[in-house]
Amino acid sequence: MSLISCPECGQEISDKAKKCIHCGKILIEEELPKKFCAECGKEIPADSKECMFCGYPVEQEKPENPAVAQITEKVRKNKKPIVIVAAIAVVAVIIGLIANFAGSALNEDEQLAYQNAVQMQRMMRDPDSFRLYDEMFLLRYINDDGENEYTYTIFKYGGANGYGAITTDEAIFKDGEYIMDYADEPDEDDPDYLEQLGAKMDILLWQLSGDSETWQMVEIDIDKIKDKMGLE
Repeated sequence: MSLISCPECGQEISDKAKKCIHCGKILIEEELPKKFCAECGKEIPADSKECMFCGYPVEQEKPENPAVAQITEKVRKNKKPIVIVAAIAVVAVIIGLIANFAGSALNEDEQLAYQNAVQMQRMMRDPDSFRLYDEMFLLRYINDDGENEYTYTIFKYGGANGYGAITTDEAIFKDGEYIMDYADEPDEDDPDYLEQLGAKMDILLWQLSGDSETWQMVEIDIDKIKDKMGLE
């Protein structure tokens, strides 16, 4: 910075001064922002309320509140992280739902076992006392053509009897129809006597022979069935 003489009064002033501090002489004209009339397109002073050429009213820009400007700037800066976090949260929820559905979905074998267990529960004197124990499997009979001719579902269950005591047994279903409890003996007076007798003989034959080509055993995930039925 250096000193110069004011062209008006001759006093020394800074070469950066916009006006003389002694006489008030304007040394550097401040350049006002340019504005153009929206009607005729001519340049007009920035503080004009109307165009000096055509009289078109000029809309005045309202100064932004500093507090509002500060908040707006923070929102602008933080908007992207917020969007990213929200997107991650949505994806996490979707993945959780998919995982939960996949974990609880039953395959074809489990669905058959589940339906039979539900039917057994409905047959109980006290359905709320129904329990499933850690033994449940399917036993498929494969004929000479290699086809699954019929399937037994066998599972251990328990429930309250007429006296309130908990009894246990093993239920035998054939293709979704209840046949008998394993501890029972086939009843000649029962219309399903032949089915009962056949089931007993089939299971005994499988136990004695261990023939894995004729008999295919499929173990069932008992916990998935319990979860589906809402059992402990």
